Amino acid sequence: MSIWNYVVTAHKPTNVTHSCVGNFTGPQELNLIVAKCTRIEIHVLSPQGLQPMLDVPIYGRIATLELFRPHGEAQDLLFVATERYKFCVLQWDAETSEVITRAMGDVSDRIGRPTDNGQIGIVDPDCRLIGLHLYDGLFKVIPFDNKGQLKEAFNIRLEELQVLDIKFLYGCPKPTIVVLYQDNKEARHVKTYEVALKDKDFVEGPWSQNNLDNGAELLIPVPPPLCGVLIIGEETIVYCSASAFKAIPVRPSITRAYGRVDADGSRYLLGDHNGILHLLVITHEKEKVTGLKIELLGETSVASSISYLDNAVVFVGSSYGDSQLIKINLHPDAKGSYVEVLERFVNLGPIVDFCVVDLERQGQGQVVTCSGAYKDGSLRIVRNGIGINEQASVELQGIKGMWSLRSATDDPYDTFLVVSFISETRILAMNLEDELEETEIEGFSSDVQTLFCHDAIHDQLVQ
Repeated sequence: MSIWNYVVTAHKPTNVTHSCVGNFTGPQELNLIVAKCTRIEIHVLSPQGLQPMLDVPIYGRIATLELFRPHGEAQDLLFVATERYKFCVLQWDAETSEVITRAMGDVSDRIGRPTDNGQIGIVDPDCRLIGLHLYDGLFKVIPFDNKGQLKEAFNIRLEELQVLDIKFLYGCPKPTIVVLYQDNKEARHVKTYEVALKDKDFVEGPWSQNNLDNGAELLIPVPPPLCGVLIIGEETIVYCSASAFKAIPVRPSITRAYGRVDADGSRYLLGDHNGILHLLVITHEKEKVTGLKIELLGETSVASSISYLDNAVVFVGSSYGDSQLIKINLHPDAKGSYVEVLERFVNLGPIVDFCVVDLERQGQGQVVTCSGAYKDGSLRIVRNGIGINEQASVELQGIKGMWSLRSATDDPYDTFLVVSFISETRILAMNLEDELEETEIEGFSSDVQTLFCHDAIHDQLVQ
């Protein structure tokens, strides 16, 4: 065996870890941005559906993906942080149709214990600072100046060591974070802190809440006019603010991802560890929250991210199965589900085992993978070569010949499929609904066998 090896990526990452929606490529364009391990895919939403625009490689595994819009900007910027503590701010250049790096840096510290629950990266809703929780007991702050440029980062000591989640609150005069943490008795609490940028320190926040659900591990900040935060637990969901506290019991589950539906934050989609999708509704009278309601919608892949696009269309990104583009219908189907799958995006990961076999004994090895996890586990076959996808099929017997014809010489694609039998000739064409149906061509003899036919000049056909 040679000591020299050629190592190359044979298949790009397909597992979706993060996704977000915003106006990245233009003020009037709605974009879906998807993070797949070491790559970022940028899509644009059009009347025809999701259209891929760009695939951007990132030198590192993506840990944070957030869209934000500094003051004075016409479109969103993208903040990306990697697991090795590098970060960058990306911007779309409309003149060159490329992604450019507006800022970049290293936020690692010489001393510090990496967090057990993974990195947390958040952007203040008013774009006053970016917050990062990378090491136990530390909260790193990257402030913005008046022109929207990033200033030098600094650390603030955080008393809570077992942090489960951190989010910025909306509607606060000073940047305010809400921290979900667990104490040494395994009880879970929520605390708020104001970030004093001049003093580079925390100030006690406007409220706190002790003794939450022991399974609480996700915070959802609620935008104006309601503000406050939703605390998602395994058995309860709580809305909490300085002036209100509302809670409802839920079926035991572990919520993996959420997506906001409305701009005012009154509805949220929740995806749990079993792939069950729920709709959480905050009932309110003007700015006063009166209660919470939750409704079962249906089943999807086990979600790692949920991004609401428009017109009840939702992107469900998954690390354990195929990602999906779904539609939430107003009325349930025969099985009682409101979820309709519009499109699937293949995901090979996570691959727990694989082997190379020659199934067809032609000397070409194919990779059989054990892909996915939980309910989305599957066997996949990966091979190099040309694949054929069936678009339409019709059962016909006794075919003696086939030819494709164009309705006009300048047409870019063939229009007709001529099928010859012993005693007749049939002509097939795709209709407006992309279905194969029988049709006629004026002047063609259909009651005899066709020996040959072809396109001719001046939009003529020869039979």
